[in-house]
Amino acid sequence: MESVTSKKNFRIRVGKILLKIKAAAYSLFNLQDLIRVVWLRNQYEGIQLRPAELIKIFHAIGKFEKCNMLVFGLGYDSPFWCKANSKGRTVFLEDFQPWFEKITAMYPEIEAHPVSYHNNITQWREVLDQPRQLAVELPGEVPLHNWDLVLVDGPRGHQFKEEIPGRMSSIYTASQLVGKNGYVFVHDAERIVESAYATKYLGRDHFVEKVRGRALLHIYHFPD
Repeated sequence: MESVTSKKNFRIRVGKILLKIKAAAYSLFNLQDLIRVVWLRNQYEGIQLRPAELIKIFHAIGKFEKCNMLVFGLGYDSPFWCKANSKGRTVFLEDFQPWFEKITAMYPEIEAHPVSYHNNITQWREVLDQPRQLAVELPGEVPLHNWDLVLVDGPRGHQFKEEIPGRMSSIYTASQLVGKNGYVFVHDAERIVESAYATKYLGRDHFVEKVRGRALLHIYHFPD
């Protein structure tokens, strides 16, 4: 048993290394864009996503003349996305009210809306096959659009506690709102909840690749 576990851990470590090498090669091949991403990233403190992750999303934005971008989660990286998507529209959804108030006070120019989730992360197994329970009441014009790019980096999903909503509903909602030829990016995809819900609602057929940065970023594409 110990030998099997050791081999599995070895394969995981090798897999992580190979992903990092692949990401580094991609970034170097796109050196000009990497420089742009790093420069933008350095304008703001506290951005957790690494350049290897950011450049993939940056390139997806560039595939659209005027990208409509929806972000689940509000943070120090929010103005970064507005700058990266300067020709389009970027909208943020955030459930944690103290954080919503803090970030919108710091960056009043961003377009952000509060949102509520009805489930918590401890319920993730029981609601996995219950899309009606995953539905979220979305603010304003958000449900009226087909979004070119959806980034799921919220809500909180780092602990299995009842006060933590998890990303079940945000991943499900992303699957409903992404437009034709659109992209969905799921961050922290190495976690069991993100992985299970992305597989269920975004589908293996739409999976493009995974990128190793601070965490694991999964990329999904929905062609015409």
